[in-house]
Amino acid sequence: METRQLDYETAMMTREAFFYAYKTVAGETERHLLLESGRSGKLCIAGINPLVTLQASEGSLEATWRDGTVESRAGEDPLESIESFLGTFGISGSLPELPEFQGGAIGFISYDYVRRYEALPSVAINDLETPDLHFYLFDQWAVLDMETEQVYFMALPDRGICPMQMKEKWLEAAAKGLEARKFGMQEKAVPTAVPEEIRVSVDAKQFERMVVEVQQYIELGDVEQVNLSVRQSAPLHADPLDMYEALRAINPSPYMASIGSPDFAVVSGSPELLLKKRGDVVSTRPIGGTRPRGKDEAEDRALEAELLSNTKETKEHKMLVDVELDDFSRICAEETVETDEFMVIEKYSHVMHLVSNLRGVVRQDQTNSDVIRGVFPGGSITGAPKVRTMELIEELEPTRRGLYTGSIGWIGFNGDLDLNIVIRTAYIKGGEVFIQAGAGLVSDSIPKAEYIESLNKANALWQAKEMAEADRVKKAMLL
Repeated sequence: METRQLDYETAMMTREAFFYAYKTVAGETERHLLLESGRSGKLCIAGINPLVTLQASEGSLEATWRDGTVESRAGEDPLESIESFLGTFGISGSLPELPEFQGGAIGFISYDYVRRYEALPSVAINDLETPDLHFYLFDQWAVLDMETEQVYFMALPDRGICPMQMKEKWLEAAAKGLEARKFGMQEKAVPTAVPEEIRVSVDAKQFERMVVEVQQYIELGDVEQVNLSVRQSAPLHADPLDMYEALRAINPSPYMASIGSPDFAVVSGSPELLLKKRGDVVSTRPIGGTRPRGKDEAEDRALEAELLSNTKETKEHKMLVDVELDDFSRICAEETVETDEFMVIEKYSHVMHLVSNLRGVVRQDQTNSDVIRGVFPGGSITGAPKVRTMELIEELEPTRRGLYTGSIGWIGFNGDLDLNIVIRTAYIKGGEVFIQAGAGLVSDSIPKAEYIESLNKANALWQAKEMAEADRVKKAMLL
């Protein structure tokens, strides 16, 4: 098939203007998506009203076109179906003058997709019925290069789409959105109490019993470390886009996402990378080890020093790095896997983390589907050894994880990809917001402290929800 080049136009725009253009235009349709590098990143990607929605639940992949036509792509793994579907568009090359993302599938892989290739028990309740995969393919989209503040409005070729029209619409929407914005980047993060209406999947005593059970498995040598989580939920009395706007103001993170669909919405502020692939080079950035932020600079430095010197936390982190090294060894060429950054501190609005970075060169016999399955789900949110810990997670956590600890990101026409790990994320369905967070458990974990840590990791999202709801009440009072 002949390789075709994209049509595109450019304009200058700040990150703030780009977001508010997206938010303004997203209000016109149920299906929209934004991937935003809130810190330490380079690109922001947005699309409205996709050409195709690609979704798989228990069966095969279904491609629903914008005109309502539905195609079922049966007979292969859904990730492989997406890979072959992208190939039908004939856009395999990359234009050097454009940003790294030059079109493809953008969306998420649910944690429970792993059941398609690992024989896990079926014990937890699947109450949210989250799709295994949900991706959009846009025929026109926008990419912001934050270093140059240049936006590229791109479109699939030969479809009669004029990127100039998208450019003019977004420039107008940016001006309108900036004027109507609710939460500025300088909004202060104020700790808030957990509202009484929040429900938890397990209470403190239940979680502490779960920790003790995990420690018994560790003592027997069955596992080394297990990540267990708590799901919190409450009614949402605000627009998910307003909640996302608040989250990006108080807690900008490297892998943020806003996803809208007729059935659910996603508000994500993840700090963690699962997999980045450029050409044949892959990298991952596991997180393990957490402390709250200090009340002042002196306390912050003290907590940082304590985290770096804490034997339990550093031991846990090293185990997670070993899991990722093992995953990479299965998909990468021999002697190419390395740890090029080890146990550094990254700070966010409410917490700080221990982080490392691994890289390697993919073997020539590995497809993108092979590469993703080789590392999915991330070891930092399962444990070691990975399959056994996933069995324990299924037995101990009362509900299926769904999107939590899956991946959000993109798979490009050119074979490159970027996938995060879904933590610090709200899944919104049926007027309820679901926020899940966990802790890595080892032999010397303190059960009560691990429960508190799990709840604390969700604080920024609950604060964003409260800010969005308070703005809604304020607006109603003015009407």
